[in-house]
Formats: sequence, C-alpha cells, structure tokens
Amino acid sequence: MLHAAAARNHSWFRQEKLGIARSPLAAHDATSQLVGRMKSMVSTVALLTCLAVGLLAALRADAAPPALRLSGSFIQYQSEMQSWPPQTWQAVLDQMRALRMNTVIVQFLVQENNDGTLHSFIGPAGLPDATEAILSYADTNGFKVFLGLYLPNWNHDMTGSNFLFEAQTRMATTAQQAWDRYLVGHRHSSFAGWYLPYEPWTANYQPAEVERLRSFFRGVKAACTPISGEVPLVISPFISSSRPPPCRVDQLYRQLLDQSGIDILLLQDSVGAQQWETNILQHVAPYFEAMQSACRATGVRFWANLESFKLSGGVFGPCNAARLRQQFDAAAPFVEEFVTFDFVHYMNTVATLSWWTQARKDQMRQLFFDYQAGFVDVDYAPLAPPVLSASLGTDNLTLKWRGLAGDQFQVQYKTNLGDATWTTLSSTILTNDTSFSLVESLISRPASAYYQIQRLPKLQVLDSMVYLSPGTFLMGTPVTDTNKTPTELTQFQATLTRGFWISRFEVTQSDYQNLACTNPATFPFDLEQPVESVTWRNAVDFCALLTQRERQAGRLPAEYVYRLPTEVEWEYAARAGTVTRFTFGDDSALISDYAWQAGNSQKTTHSVGQRLPNPWGLEDMTGNVLEWCWDWIATTPNQPVTDYVGSTTNTYHAVRGGAWSLPWVSCRSSWRNYYPSNARSSDLGFRIVLAPANP
Repeated sequence: MLHAAAARNHSWFRQEKLGIARSPLAAHDATSQLVGRMKSMVSTVALLTCLAVGLLAALRADAAPPALRLSGSFIQYQSEMQSWPPQTWQAVLDQMRALRMNTVIVQFLVQENNDGTLHSFIGPAGLPDATEAILSYADTNGFKVFLGLYLPNWNHDMTGSNFLFEAQTRMATTAQQAWDRYLVGHRHSSFAGWYLPYEPWTANYQPAEVERLRSFFRGVKAACTPISGEVPLVISPFISSSRPPPCRVDQLYRQLLDQSGIDILLLQDSVGAQQWETNILQHVAPYFEAMQSACRATGVRFWANLESFKLSGGVFGPCNAARLRQQFDAAAPFVEEFVTFDFVHYMNTVATLSWWTQARKDQMRQLFFDYQAGFVDVDYAPLAPPVLSASLGTDNLTLKWRGLAGDQFQVQYKTNLGDATWTTLSSTILTNDTSFSLVESLISRPASAYYQIQRLPKLQVLDSMVYLSPGTFLMGTPVTDTNKTPTELTQFQATLTRGFWISRFEVTQSDYQNLACTNPATFPFDLEQPVESVTWRNAVDFCALLTQRERQAGRLPAEYVYRLPTEVEWEYAARAGTVTRFTFGDDSALISDYAWQAGNSQKTTHSVGQRLPNPWGLEDMTGNVLEWCWDWIATTPNQPVTDYVGSTTNTYHAVRGGAWSLPWVSCRSSWRNYYPSNARSSDLGFRIVLAPANP
C-alpha cells in the first residue's frame, strides 16, 4: 500500500503502521528533493514511507532544483571571426557542448560603425559563414540559436524618437535579410528567436521615454512576426552605474515590459563592466529581485546574463571561476536560466584572435577548466535540499542525508498534513562533517506520521564586514588632552567579552537605497559616497531591513542581528589597539592622509575607502561623515566596566568619528558629540555591526 502527499516545494514521505505486528525489515533507501529554486536558502526536505510486513515503499514526488550552470552564451562577432572556417566553429561549439551548454545568442548580424556606416556579418548565399556554421551545428546537436539584429552605435540619443524609428527600420531589414539568407523554408530547426541588441538600462526613464521604448519594442516584434512567425523576442538590459533604487526599477520595468512584445529578458549582472570584485551579492541581488518582480507581473521570462570578463585598467580579460560562482549565487534565486557574455572571448581554448596575448589565452584556458571542474564535473547546487535516505529497523526509523560542513538541521514531524504546526523531535542529530543522521524510535509514534528535515540558517557574513576579537582597552579622553571637550568621556578601562563584526566602510548610498528604496543624501553624486542626512531611526530601520533580508536568505541565524555599534564597540574599532590621539599617532599634520575633514574635503563627502585605513583595516572611521551609535549618551563610569552600554533611555544619541565639515580635532579616536534621535544633517551617517541580538 503506497501513500503520497505533496505540497508546493515539498515532497513528503510518510511512515504508516497498518495495525499489524512489525517484523524485521531489510533496509531500503528512499530519496526525495525539493522542486524549483527557493528564494531563501532555508531548505525543507521531507520523507514519506509506508510500512507493511516485509515492505518499505517510497515515492519520489518532486524533482530537485537544477544545478547552477551556464546553459549558453552570447557570441559577439568581430571582423576577424568572419574568416574562421566551419571546422573552427565546430571546435568552439564542441567545447560549449562539453560544458553542457546548448544555447547560442548571436549578439548582432549588422553593426553600425563609429562613422555611421554599417557592417554586415551576413555572408553571401551559398558560401559558408559563421552564422550558417553555428546553425548547422545546432541543428544536429540539440542547440537553440537566437539571432541578433542591428546593433546601433551608442553615439546617439538612445531614447530619442528619431533614433528609435531608424533603429526599428534597420532591425526589421536585418531580420528579413537573415531570414532570406539562413532560414527561408525553415532550413534550420535550431532557430529559437530574435535578439534585440538595443540594451536598455536600470535608469530613471521619463514617462515619455518609457512609452517610446515600449512602442519601439512592439514595432520590432510586429516587424519580425510576419517574417518568422511567433518566436520569442529577447532583450538584455544592464545595471547602470547610476543605479536608481531597485524598487524604482521594478516599477519602471513593469511599465516598460507591459504589452511590449518582449518575451525573454536577460539581465546583465554588470559585474565585469562595473568592476565589482567584492560585495557582488549586495550589488547585484537587489536588481535581480526587482527585475524578477517586473517580469512576473508582465509575463516575461527572466534569465541571467553573467559577465565572464574582468575589466582592469581599461583592458578586458577573463574573470576566474571563483568570481563566477559569486555571480551565480547572487542571481540564482531569481532566474530560470544562465547565459554568459561571452564564451568565445573569455572561455574557449581552441580559437583565438590575432591580438590576444599569451597571458589572456592562458587565463581563458584556466577559466574553461576551472569552470568545468566546479560546475560540470560536479553539480554546484547551493539552493538544493540535501538528498535524503531512510532505512527501517525493527522499531526505529533512520534518516540520513548530506550537507555542508557547519550546516544545522531540525527534524520535525506531524501526524496529519493538515495540522498547522510541526513538532520538533528531541532526538539528537548526529554529524560527521558533511554526513548527518538521526535515529527515531517508532514505538510511541501514532499510526501515521510525516517527517520533515529543515536546514537552518547558517551565518554567512557580508564581504565588507571585519571581525574584531574580544579585548580590553582604555576608552575616552585622557584628562591631559587639552583638546578634550565637555561632551567627551573621561578615560576609563573597558572590556568586551564578545567579538563582533563591523563594516569596513560607512554605509553607502547604494547600500541604503537598495533596502530603503530612497536616497536622502545631500551629495548624491556617487552612490559609493556615504549616505547622510539620515536620522537615528532611519539608521536603525536600515539595520532591521538588512537583518530581515539576510534571515530570509538563510544567511543569518535568529540569534544574530545587524545593528548600530554601541559607543564602546565604535571606539574599540576606531582605536584598533592604539592609545594615541589618532590611530596613526599624535601628529595632526598627517590627518589628511587618513580622513576627509574640513581641511581637505572641499565641503563635500567622498566615496568611501579613499583614505588610509586604520590598523584593523577599517576605512573612514574618522572623517567623511559622523556616525550614529546605538546607545544614548551617559556619564563616564567611575570604575572599569565590562560590555559597557550607555544609557538605555535619554534625549540624545552619541555620534562619533568626525566629518567633512569639522576640524581635525573631531577626528581624534575619543572625540564625541551627541544629537537628538530625529537629527538629520549632511555630515551625519552610520556604519553597522553584526553581533548577537542583545548588545
């Protein structure tokens, strides 16, 4: 007798007693996994078993989330590639196939030159050319091919009505030429759709521009449909350096995509172009989440376009597989498929261009083989639940599964799937690094029970956080310092018994608007400048939103929070083991090397991380903007204190660290002032700590 019960994103295994005596059973394995990618890393796995004399049955109800892997690549034509023979293209595509890729997006077939002339990559009929070679290979090897249309030069008003009308006409012409050359009579079954090379961006388009772009997309779709029928039309926007709040991107693209004729959107992650080598998840994920929301609302399929290049000193070259893995992690919860830009120029090892250096060729080879080892030879599937097996003894049910070192799990059960809550088992989960198991007695169990295994959040710290170990230091200003102000604490001994993480940088405008959906800064010229003009409550709310996001993503256990630093944490971090007025000594003449203050700031904030760090690697701890602290101000303790926290209620909160508007004396490690909670100023920002929930 076999029973199955399934719910969305779950597959259930039930053990059931049939009212007859148990007898020893041989162990049988059963496996089940979740279906689909989960936005949260908190995964749930369940087991449905059916007991009868001599029988253990299991049902696999759902398929596992697929491994994270590139399904294809853009191919950007260059003139030199037109001379490659079909054999070269076959070798390139063989390599793609070896990496389990089966999709090619030809970026463009006609390109506008800088002087306004056009260059066509559509070769003469009857002669082999690159596109013919790609389509022919794809026909027999299960590939799908999207053909790019006309690529305009970017020296245009890209949203102007005249430009869009001309571009639409040229794209229609290119589609007709491509159809006549390659596809008439449906010669190539691998043809999958058209790629529209116009690349919109995450910008603050004005309403008239949005309508012109929607009309442009609809016009291209209307021109292509009579030629090729109803095949998908694809675009690939990018994350622009202006980076408006993701919530605004969601709203804008809902308007832009609505009834636009666009069928598939591939968001460029812009990691290579923006030169993001750290904090990739924080830069990228908010925009993928926003675009996913817009695509869902408008019925557009959503893919990721991961940039496999690295831009260094104006030179393009391959990235490494470790960075590519971070790109997968950032986009994975939101997209259906991944392609890259692009395999030919950054990953292939069999075809080269004449101007590529040997160093570049070596890097391409390295990326190919590292990607193969990390994503093809093994499955990279961080969002998948563990594979679960079950075996039955006389009176015991044993569950076994694998995870990652450091994973934590709960095993729960309920007697009826309709019950609202699960009961957590008290049985001990045994672990041996990556192997987990639990043995559960069935003697006292009801006739029917459902078991669920849940992966708990595991602490994964943001790239920009620096861990500080516990320690003891002298906090406050020595009475001998003639610069001591009445608002500063008199020196006393403070001990921290718990370590904590503190952000390397002040919270930037980019960080803030990604969560708060607004940018209150007085100096909104560079999103990497610190956010300012925020109240204490604004800063606390940001920390709460960050905590919520990281918990939902499974990167933050319940016992940890992001919050503002206490005063003692702030000064401990600022001093970085030093006892002098500044972390670099007592000489105020050196202050401009370490801090933006009134003497060198030009009356504005500056992008974070441009001055020298303190000995613990923290940037802008003094200068740039003042920083809110968690606690209210209190008087100086009259004896050494442990885990000091200022007053829990008061009128004013401490602010620390000097600012662009203040003189050098405010950059002393012990300098201190205070503001009411609702204060807002162009020289007042904050940084964050990650610590146990109660400071």
